[in-house]
Amino acid sequence: MTDLPLQRHDGEKSFKNCFLFKRMVLTAGLVLLLVRCVPAPISPQLVLNERILLQRLQANASAFNSLRGMARIRTEDPSGSASARQVLLLAKPSSLRAEVLGPFGQPLLLLSAHDGQLSVSMPREQRFLQGAATPQRIARFTRAAVTAEQLVRLALYDVPLIAHGDSVIAPHEQGYRLLLNGVDGQRQQLDFDAVGRLLSATYMQGEEPLLKVAYGRFDGDQQEFPRKMTVTMPEQAASFSLVYSDIELNPELATERFTLQPPAGVVSEALP
Repeated sequence: MTDLPLQRHDGEKSFKNCFLFKRMVLTAGLVLLLVRCVPAPISPQLVLNERILLQRLQANASAFNSLRGMARIRTEDPSGSASARQVLLLAKPSSLRAEVLGPFGQPLLLLSAHDGQLSVSMPREQRFLQGAATPQRIARFTRAAVTAEQLVRLALYDVPLIAHGDSVIAPHEQGYRLLLNGVDGQRQQLDFDAVGRLLSATYMQGEEPLLKVAYGRFDGDQQEFPRKMTVTMPEQAASFSLVYSDIELNPELATERFTLQPPAGVVSEALP
């Protein structure tokens, strides 16, 4: 008789354990069922499409036509690097003027490109040089072999697009990537941020990058215009960058501002 309560107690424990086990099995089954019913993660969807991004580029091309202000230019190639402040004037389609300043604000070099002519004045050396504004001559001052029109457009946040037949758009870590496929292996990669601002453009031959322009510092009064531009030529390991300050966008600039004349008593020389 004394063993009866114990047997009964053991029986209740066994019943409870069995009930808990069944509940655990049922719960596990429901969890597995729910897991199987949950859809697989969906890849990020494109909010902006190719048409909208190309329209943004067209809007940039028409929004900024001239610039006046200060900029710091930095050039770099295998022979070394240099940095200087300059007063900069830009006007589409292909007019530019740069006054490179010394530590105390004195002009060290004046350069202008206008109507296909490149003029360089060096006050300290009492020299004045002129010649056709070829990409090779422009590269002596910028490290990038581009035309005057290309340089002005890039500096005014207007990236020339290659002629292309098809394109591919995909999400990118910063927003969107648009790849344009041209003829004879020419390609152009355009990277945008999440709101559609162009961050970089890379011109390629096949998979080989030939020139890359990158934009940054959208932190001024007009946040649609970048305060920094960097142009890189990977094959030449050369680059130059402009960091703008105190700029005025779309000012009226007289044509005379882009024409340089030799100072009195200085004979004009041919640009080599």
